[in-house]
Amino acid sequence: MPPAETPAEVTECWDEYLASAAQRGESSSELIFSSLLSNTQLQLKVSGQHETQAGWHFPAGRGLLEELQCPLWQFPTASYYPPIDSTVGFEVTWRVWDKVDESATAAEPLPFTKASMDFTVMSYNILADDLLQANQELYTHCPLEVLDWSYRCSLLLEEIQKWEPDILCLQEVQENHYHQQLYPALSQMGYTCVYKRRTGTKTDGCATCYHSSCFSEVSVATLEFFRPRLSCWTGTMRGDVKLAQLAIMLAEIDSVIKSCNAKGEHCNLILCGDFNSIPSMPLYQLITTGELYFQGLPAWMISGQEDLSHRAYGHRLFVPLWPSSLGITDRCSILLHTRRNQRARARNQEKLIPGVTDITPDASSVNQPDESFSHTISHQLDLESVYQHVLPGFGNPEVTTLHSEGGSTVDYIFYSRRRTATVDQNAGNFASRGLKLIGSLSLLSEDVLWSMKGLPNDIFPSDHLSLLARFQLDLNAA
Repeated sequence: MPPAETPAEVTECWDEYLASAAQRGESSSELIFSSLLSNTQLQLKVSGQHETQAGWHFPAGRGLLEELQCPLWQFPTASYYPPIDSTVGFEVTWRVWDKVDESATAAEPLPFTKASMDFTVMSYNILADDLLQANQELYTHCPLEVLDWSYRCSLLLEEIQKWEPDILCLQEVQENHYHQQLYPALSQMGYTCVYKRRTGTKTDGCATCYHSSCFSEVSVATLEFFRPRLSCWTGTMRGDVKLAQLAIMLAEIDSVIKSCNAKGEHCNLILCGDFNSIPSMPLYQLITTGELYFQGLPAWMISGQEDLSHRAYGHRLFVPLWPSSLGITDRCSILLHTRRNQRARARNQEKLIPGVTDITPDASSVNQPDESFSHTISHQLDLESVYQHVLPGFGNPEVTTLHSEGGSTVDYIFYSRRRTATVDQNAGNFASRGLKLIGSLSLLSEDVLWSMKGLPNDIFPSDHLSLLARFQLDLNAA
């Protein structure tokens, strides 16, 4: 069993990157990227029990009318997927593009002469060397030469250059490696980058990069998930902390969307990164269905990365899920008084007076329950996963990460689906709101990756595979 976690470790339990994209009105579009790990928003514009128990069930879907079953693992193995018999004598093929829309045409170079544009987004956890060194037991299957950072960095840059994504979202980017090697190389490739090291003592963070020939920066905003004033909060398992962190992120996105809508602008979203959560589990369901009934759910089940169903007693989730002082409602929106406090803090950040202008909450109110908190968390974002998590034609699960303890899917690209909306009712003009998925870079199964000696190897430089998707944006709706 893993060692017990301290509260300080729990506050940084997410190692992921979330990116969101929002488009502006008038004649241009803008993109907003948010990092869960680095807490940065970048706004751009176009330029035993297992033998008898069948599984876990919880309500899902709109109105919570569906029942979702979570399959049990083969305990005590750490891999989410059951063991697969080794395959002999097959050829390993390079990852290829899976086209969603066969009629889609190639992207048109600037300046655009048609009413739409295509762009690609890559999300990639590149495995920080410090984290590799601190968890060497996960890579005992790898030859030492493929673990060397210089070797991995070379392969990483070759892979980025091969696919040339218009937007690049990197996680587990070690700070010194970013400044000394990655940023100089990416700059030469034509990327403009924003880097933020994550809160705490960890040496890695996230980098959000974009081709300056396609996009220009509108604004950058930061978001902190580490809340030292909530240290007395009783949330001590990864499940409830992850839900709280996701709610904070969704609330910030909701705030941006409301700001755009107030100006008559429509927002498109892209959320991508390492969520440390497997498909079909409650965290995934909250993102893709917009609702999660959490009352009584075991905390370990939220992300599904660790199966603790064999324990007779375990932490379960009940109302309220987080203290009201967090400033986030159960609808994943920011309380008005919280926003006012944030603005007041910004105005007084250079002249803080303890207890007067530092907006420090009263200690007695930190854990006061919010009587309006319901048994359901919800949000208004309409998001869908680019990947379906099962290899077409084979039925084997897709894998985005693999180490000596097994493989699973924890990396995702979520996006706002295309909808048809009226631009001018009087003129009868229509435009498609949302993004149209054109294609994605295929993933591989666990058995194929093991046939390549696992991850990292001499082809893939990280213990994660890169995710790459191509979208089409309707400029009439921008």
